[in-house]
Amino acid sequence: MTKFRLAIFTFLFIFAVSVSALAQVAPKAGFKVGFIDSGAFYDDKLGITRLVGATKQLDTEFAVRIKELQDGGARLQTISKDLENMQKLPQAQFRQAEYTAKQEEGERLQRELTYKKTDLESAVNKRREQLVGPISKDIGNGINDYAKKNGYGVILDIRKLADAAAVLYFADAADSTKYFIIFYNARPMGAISAPAKPR
Repeated sequence: MTKFRLAIFTFLFIFAVSVSALAQVAPKAGFKVGFIDSGAFYDDKLGITRLVGATKQLDTEFAVRIKELQDGGARLQTISKDLENMQKLPQAQFRQAEYTAKQEEGERLQRELTYKKTDLESAVNKRREQLVGPISKDIGNGINDYAKKNGYGVILDIRKLADAAAVLYFADAADSTKYFIIFYNARPMGAISAPAKPR
């Protein structure tokens, strides 16, 4: 038992010394950690201009098909409600033929909407890859460039960390989102030049 405690004590001591040494070395090496909120890229007013524009274009191109699906969904809900009401009718007023016809209409519409939804998702994904894909790739390159210009060793996506409940504390001063968006919007697509974040 004593040997076991000694081993744990030794491990904890070595661990504490290592962490202390790392804490002293990191600032001297100029290693900085930055945080960027990728969700803010889509903000209409303060986001990444090209990304917001491409997203709006995507919405516009598929607006008619999306509206068709929404209208079809509303119609399906109406049919479902009609079927419920027909089931509540007294036996003497219930018409099996009308109920069956309404049920078949609903099933037909549901199949049609399922097909249209799958087809629309495929078309949207393909078009998104064409419109947003190059911009997303360029944003990745922009983050690399921004990190190098500002001396960051690591830049993390605070949105994804928060979604994973991996953030325990986050100071506003650690957020580089605004500075990166300004930096990125100021550069031409694929460029490697822009002002650094104020220190």
